[in-house]
Amino acid sequence: MRPGLVLGAVLLGEALICSSMAGAQPARELTVDEWVALALANNHELRAARAELEAAVARVQQAALRPNPMLDLGGRKALGPDNDLSVGLTVPLDLNGRKEGRIGVAEREMEVRRAQIAERERRLRADVRMKAGELLAARRNLTVTDELLQANHSALTLVEHRVRQGAAPTLDENLMRVEVNRLEAARLMLASRVDITALQLKALAGTLPDQPLELRGELSPPPSTPEPAAGMDRAIDLRPDVRAARAEVAVAQAKVRKEQADGRWDASVTLGYQRQDFGFNLRGLTDSGTRQIQDVFHYFGGGVTITLPVRNRNQGNIVAAGAEATAAERRREFSELIAHQEVAAALAQSEAARRTVELYERGVRGVARANVDVVRQSYGLGRATLLDVIAEQRRYIEVENGFTDVLRQAWDAAVELERAIGGPAQ
Repeated sequence: MRPGLVLGAVLLGEALICSSMAGAQPARELTVDEWVALALANNHELRAARAELEAAVARVQQAALRPNPMLDLGGRKALGPDNDLSVGLTVPLDLNGRKEGRIGVAEREMEVRRAQIAERERRLRADVRMKAGELLAARRNLTVTDELLQANHSALTLVEHRVRQGAAPTLDENLMRVEVNRLEAARLMLASRVDITALQLKALAGTLPDQPLELRGELSPPPSTPEPAAGMDRAIDLRPDVRAARAEVAVAQAKVRKEQADGRWDASVTLGYQRQDFGFNLRGLTDSGTRQIQDVFHYFGGGVTITLPVRNRNQGNIVAAGAEATAAERRREFSELIAHQEVAAALAQSEAARRTVELYERGVRGVARANVDVVRQSYGLGRATLLDVIAEQRRYIEVENGFTDVLRQAWDAAVELERAIGGPAQ
């Protein structure tokens, strides 16, 4: 082989080794709160909303600016030697609360944008926590299946040994092998579900599918729920959609004040200068003789232009703004009503889920596990059949899957309560 080919092969091998080492880096584990923070930082819709907030802040700055003065330049040239030049400056006074009206509307719209961003963050936090709970539930089901599959592999080895010794019929080996294969198939489906849910969580967090990130933690019973009255008060105080509805009311009221200000009288101050070169087609006598009658005249003046709201007092816009304020007030009342209902439902769901978890932990799971151990020991002593063992194991799987569902419901109830209140339940 030529030296160049040898060197190329060596370099290619080193590149493959380096790429495999880079690709084999361990995945970074994130808690649920860290996943939420990642989603809030990467979500494109939130980025767009924050850009809209920056635009609203700029509009507040624009609303505070006074109208620009106007410069008028003019001139005339007669067919003869006469001509004149005029310069005028008009300064709008912006009276009767026009500036305050513009600033009030812009500031209230900025508050609406902030509340809308908080509302998007509230929903995104709940979506990420829901998906994290789904992933933790899938992983728990996979763990239970793995533990049971490992026990059944050991049992299959024991049954095969007993069949070879003639201490058990061949049917027992076949039954045990079918059960092991069934668990293997179930494990493949559960593992696929875990992978799919992890990809969905990454999509919510705005990360690439191949990014080495994992979820750390496990399903746990929910904390104690707050008192209903306290929950209601917190929902009204913290929920961004309620705050957004209140901000919409403030915007509508500010628009009413702005339209009223635009309907009042206003004034502009005008300052002017005129240079006039004027004469007659005659000659006049002077001390030194005669000359053409022609001279330059300078004029300075000023005035005030007043807009009189006689015909147009902005009546239509004032009425329209008042109707919009009424509609905004009705939407605020509806949003508060929805907040009360959602908090009440979330409190009831959370309390029911917590009691169900306690019931499973106190009187279901331990008994199911003990039953499996007893039946296995009875089979080892020849007092039970393998079908009894398989049936009891399946009941145990149903119990554990049921407990996973209950934990998932409790998790979802806690997330719904946090979403309904607008913040942490504690």
